[in-house]
Amino acid sequence: MGEFSDIEKVCYNGFSDILNNERGEDMRIALLTTNLNETVEAQVKQIDEYLSEFLSVDLLCLGNAYLMGETKLTGVYEDDLEIALNADCKEILLLREIAKKRRCGLGFGFVEKDDEGYIYNSYMLIDGLGNIVSIQRSINDAWKPNDNEMYANGKGYNLVNYKGLTIAVASYGDLEHMDNILTLNSLNPDAVLWPISLEFNPTEWRNEGLNELATQLKIIKPHILLVNTYSDKEGLPSGGAYMFHEGHVMKELPLGNTGILIVSAAEIQDNNYN
Repeated sequence: MGEFSDIEKVCYNGFSDILNNERGEDMRIALLTTNLNETVEAQVKQIDEYLSEFLSVDLLCLGNAYLMGETKLTGVYEDDLEIALNADCKEILLLREIAKKRRCGLGFGFVEKDDEGYIYNSYMLIDGLGNIVSIQRSINDAWKPNDNEMYANGKGYNLVNYKGLTIAVASYGDLEHMDNILTLNSLNPDAVLWPISLEFNPTEWRNEGLNELATQLKIIKPHILLVNTYSDKEGLPSGGAYMFHEGHVMKELPLGNTGILIVSAAEIQDNNYN
């Protein structure tokens, strides 16, 4: 994999820190938004390349359905069942091996299928030993292509303690519902990881969308770590990553860009809510 472009380097927060290939005492999360590829295999290879060549962090998090690349649900159940992945499929087993080899946790979205043929929009967290520590299934209907009952939702939220930082994962669409917000607040995590797939004009986002979203998120007590997927193709997500707290943008990789946003546990916990 070649070097990052100038725009990618400019958009990094903590870029020099992650190139020194040394992990500090403070736990660090990398929110990575990078180009989607055509196949799952290419996505897996891309993750390994980033970990081996650039990143020295504790947890690398990617966006909603990142593992699927440019493959999207069709709404035809039989076709989507072929697209979907089991949690123990060869691609995820390889990612677990990569996480263990690189000693870095991974978070990524994918379209999951279970043994009964139900399809979920899911997000998996793997620790630095290669263990699956959480599979969070969307609990809202925003991701579903139709009302076929075989496209299913999860039940509730998982709370993960990762190297002293408690994390919950919210799906795109979850934070539009007050019941979900109240549940997340009651769980009292340090941070809510929010992987999304958002297409938005960058100029309109900067002028209106970002401030509107920050205001809407003010009611959520924990820090929110948003990571979007990216493609330069029309109709696919627009990239970017953000940390929000109390209605404010605390750190950002602007929408419309690829790159990495580094967030440390200290940044979250030192000014977290009481």
